Amino acid sequence: MKRKIDSTGHSGLPPEHGENPARQTASGSELDRNAKRVVHQPPIPTIAEMDDERVAGGALGGESGNRRIIGWMASVIVHLLVVILLAWLSISFSGTERGFSIQAELGQNDGNEVDLSVNLLQPEQQKDQRNDVSELTPVKIPDVTARSVIASLDSPVKQTVDRELEALKAMLASGSVSSNAMVPMRSASGGGYSARTPEGRIAQGDHFGATPESEAAVEAALQWLAAHQRSDGSWSFDLRQDPCSGRCRHGRPIGAETPTPSTAATGLALLCFLGAGYNDLKGPYQQNVQKGIYYLRQIGRESDFGIDLQRGSMYGHGIAMLALTEAMVMSRQDGQVDPAMMQFVNRGVQFTSAAQHEGGSWGYIPGVKGDTTITGWQVMSMVGAKKLGFSLPTTLFRRVVDFLMTVREQPGYHFGYRTPEAQKTTTAVALTILTFLGHGPGQTLFDRAVYEIAEAGPTQKNIYHDYYATLLIFHTRNELWPQWNQQMRDYLVKTQAKRGHEAGSWHFPGDRYGDVGGRLYTTCMATLTLEVYYRYLPLYDELPEFPL
Repeated sequence: MKRKIDSTGHSGLPPEHGENPARQTASGSELDRNAKRVVHQPPIPTIAEMDDERVAGGALGGESGNRRIIGWMASVIVHLLVVILLAWLSISFSGTERGFSIQAELGQNDGNEVDLSVNLLQPEQQKDQRNDVSELTPVKIPDVTARSVIASLDSPVKQTVDRELEALKAMLASGSVSSNAMVPMRSASGGGYSARTPEGRIAQGDHFGATPESEAAVEAALQWLAAHQRSDGSWSFDLRQDPCSGRCRHGRPIGAETPTPSTAATGLALLCFLGAGYNDLKGPYQQNVQKGIYYLRQIGRESDFGIDLQRGSMYGHGIAMLALTEAMVMSRQDGQVDPAMMQFVNRGVQFTSAAQHEGGSWGYIPGVKGDTTITGWQVMSMVGAKKLGFSLPTTLFRRVVDFLMTVREQPGYHFGYRTPEAQKTTTAVALTILTFLGHGPGQTLFDRAVYEIAEAGPTQKNIYHDYYATLLIFHTRNELWPQWNQQMRDYLVKTQAKRGHEAGSWHFPGDRYGDVGGRLYTTCMATLTLEVYYRYLPLYDELPEFPL
């Protein structure tokens, strides 16, 4: 039985460039007693060369003659062994609709096989499945009534940092480090989800700079998202579909061909509810979260490598898996774990692991060389998987760091998309990845790069950059956090739609990513940005009153 990863699509949400990567697939490596194996025939050795010592005139001495005879006999023995081996092996050549493969089948199964399979296969052409949900039973989502904001945060913003500004300035003036070595200066011991409670939201928000207005904006956004959940439990970037039916502007460009998977839209919406502390077990949005998780569970397709949630792009799989891992961590904290759901999520984690390119990145389709943006979503989902205790390849995170170093523009810590041509967005994504993997503040060039982002302030037109930059500046405990937070927070509160069917949502004209994902994408990213205070406990400043 051949093992494969199904793959489809071109660029996912959001595309950094218009180019489409070459289509490839990842090959499997699991042992299978009855699987066909490819065995490379060892090269037939030549007769051993004679010793360089030769007598004058080219005549061989007695010792050289003996070596010639020994070499000839060795060659005969080796040839005989090769013939026996070939007789033992059964060679088969097979062609499939996915390409051509060469296989060899062992005559006996001794239980100690080594997987030597090699696939040279082209990926299947999947049909566009973004809106194909016929296999699901429609369920009606009840109306969610407006609720009062749970947190009243009227105290001034407190600057909570572990390094003084003068100390940073001294580091910046101390010279540069050109080495690629990534040595964690401090352990990323935080990042837990236990502040996602009414009490946690108040305490963390009060401590790090939320306001009553920003919390009200979060609640308004969640109400808008609940009203735009589809009857099958999913969300769609295309607001021309029900239940919106085009009443909101900027749903998605008409005729856009870039895959925007329903699994990505559903995952983003679920992350917003989960980030505010609302899961599938309790709260006013319990049914919304339940239906969203149910949709992902039903739409996931079993493969030889695990559960596939792509729906056209690895963006869909990565974002959906991030939502599912967070949901399971929150359920475990509440003392309620569904074993079947844990197994489903674990199978999705296995698919993510198998889809990683050997160079450490993830691409639009499994197994191909990827880019910084897609890799970011996969890494965050794997961080969640690690919190659940799932087994991950020991080299998974190390290879991620290795990949990022290949797109790093020397000598600083600025990163590109697929090459070392630094961009603001990909730099924010890469630094955030490194921070969550424990390679955080305390390195001169790393700190300088974070400081530059914070000093420049939010773009106010690229929510993808601003979301990652907010995570980065918050979790590195950067000195400019109060300044950044005030600008970012107040801008989002000011620009949120206040009237009509669009109330509670966002759209920023000219946002290259927002123009692909539309209003739903922008609303989700803005909401997650406003939840930064309590969504994850500070990575490098864990608060003891909220243990994981």
